[in-house]
Amino acid sequence: MLMEPPRERLAPLRKEREAAKAEEQQQSEELLKQTEAERQMIIWEWQELRGFLEEQEQRLLSRLEELERAIVQRRDEGICRLSWEVSLLSERGGEKGQQPLSQPLQGARSTGSSRADGMFQKPDPGFAELEKRLSNFSLKSAMLQQMLLEFKEMLRLELGSDTGTCLSLTGPGEISDQ
Repeated sequence: MLMEPPRERLAPLRKEREAAKAEEQQQSEELLKQTEAERQMIIWEWQELRGFLEEQEQRLLSRLEELERAIVQRRDEGICRLSWEVSLLSERGGEKGQQPLSQPLQGARSTGSSRADGMFQKPDPGFAELEKRLSNFSLKSAMLQQMLLEFKEMLRLELGSDTGTCLSLTGPGEISDQ
């Protein structure tokens, strides 16, 4: 039969194990606190990012609405002016002593200058500036879309790894490990 170690010899071993248990408990509690702090930081940062993105979305949509209003206003002004000119031409054609069309219309307000023979010029479409604004808007949107795709890919790659490296943008489209 094996002899059991005396209780006096087990007491220090038990104390050592209790101390190790308490230290492990303390370390795990500290790590859990750090984990919770990280969780709160991630939640806060992503809420900030969502808010920023929503604000930028509203700014872009607002600019697009302004452009739409400018296009509609330009269209309405052009249609109004052309309708007025058509009306004026119709009145002129209905007069008994009809003026030849080659003579300038008296009192006609023309946004463009009249041709040398006095007839109205073909109206300038006037949408060139608006087309340029829309083109610039489309270009910015395409650049933004590319940047967002790169950002998504960078996030996917970085969050998919646990290497602990930190990526930072060093310039347009350049990424370096830190």
